[in-house]
Amino acid sequence: MRNASGLPWMVLMKLGRKEHMEHFRTGLLYMNALSYFQRLEADTARGDRYEGIDSILQPQHLGEAYIDSGIPTIGRIEISREDLAGPITVAMNRTSRCNLFCLYALTTPVRDVLFSSEHDWFGGDSLVLIINTQEFLNRISKAALEQKLPLQGAPVEYFDENSYSGKVGRFRKSSRFSYQNEYRIAIETGIEGPFRFQIGDIRDITSEVIPFDRAEECLKFTEADAREAGLTW
Repeated sequence: MRNASGLPWMVLMKLGRKEHMEHFRTGLLYMNALSYFQRLEADTARGDRYEGIDSILQPQHLGEAYIDSGIPTIGRIEISREDLAGPITVAMNRTSRCNLFCLYALTTPVRDVLFSSEHDWFGGDSLVLIINTQEFLNRISKAALEQKLPLQGAPVEYFDENSYSGKVGRFRKSSRFSYQNEYRIAIETGIEGPFRFQIGDIRDITSEVIPFDRAEECLKFTEADAREAGLTW
């Protein structure tokens, strides 16, 4: 969506457990390492084997390829697309060496239900609505600058893991997760494991904690609401 000035517009929400949402409102952003999500194979909402890879190459897009064994008697080992059981992926440590904070981004009017029961929503029971998106992002940027932490933030783009070849990086994910409409913040902390990022109290720009089973009742944003707010999409 865009506002009357033509600028991108979105509403951000944080989903999770009630106690974590209360901590979030105090300005505590709990950020797991990107590599953490690569290991959650059993978690259908968060586990992603393509998380943090740099690029992906589908067998059907493979040209001439070989492995140089470095052994004179063996030489080069030719690779054909028929030899591949799946796509080739390339991962660099520098890409996965960061911590992530993930949010749900509302970028279009709600035509049906906001959080469909067909999907797994991280096992949480609550959410917090960020009332002033730009101010929230400003406070994150200010805190990162003060703490000398390299920061990136962007909406996640989704790709078809059966047909896409190209760059992936920190801000692309399989289209299996497209229902999550994720906006993510990546910080290079230089540490292993989770990072607790304090940005200062944000209760003035966030809602009270909303039980997940009341989300549809509390968060209504129809096409008529968007038009009344001067938004286009």
